[in-house]
Amino acid sequence: MADEEVRHPVIVDTSALIAVANTGLWSDITAHLKLTTTNVCVQELKRHVRENSEYAPEGTREQWVHRGSKQALEPFEDEENTSFTTVPCVPRPHGEDAGEKSVKTEVGQHTERYRFAISMDKHGRRSIDRVFDSADGTTGKAVAPTFVLYLLSDGGECTVEEFRQACGDMLRGEGWTGYQAIQATWEAIPVDCSQYLSDDLLA
Repeated sequence: MADEEVRHPVIVDTSALIAVANTGLWSDITAHLKLTTTNVCVQELKRHVRENSEYAPEGTREQWVHRGSKQALEPFEDEENTSFTTVPCVPRPHGEDAGEKSVKTEVGQHTERYRFAISMDKHGRRSIDRVFDSADGTTGKAVAPTFVLYLLSDGGECTVEEFRQACGDMLRGEGWTGYQAIQATWEAIPVDCSQYLSDDLLA
């Protein structure tokens, strides 16, 4: 957790961090990528760790949320890690989807600093895209969590097969098996995954 004012070009919300941290590529992501989140998202992750048992049965949503939240927190709480930074959100949103709203607020206040905003929620991404679109001279875009894995692959830090496998694991773990969800997942990723994934995970 470096200086709170350090903003990397990729900002990630709570649910997206949980999804990505649950993949087999999380250690590679923490070693090779630079990500920013908000203090609101960090507090949500801490709450998920407290409220979801680490002893929940394997394969349950509770286990997925606890494990992903715990793993996602580690690099942001590491004082020596300057690649994962937390920025304060003012005013601070509360209630449901507070983390997602905090990312939108942060993007609105510092639009020029961000290239990608990573969010699980389709409506949240559309809302953030409107913020990007309304700003002059920016090319930012809100994308699904699989894009974090693509950045790792595009940087040569994992094989295409590892990328595709991690995407499949994320989709199944998050229950993203509906057509629209799958379509949104691959929307911004110029990689053909048909060789590695079953038909139910391809749009």
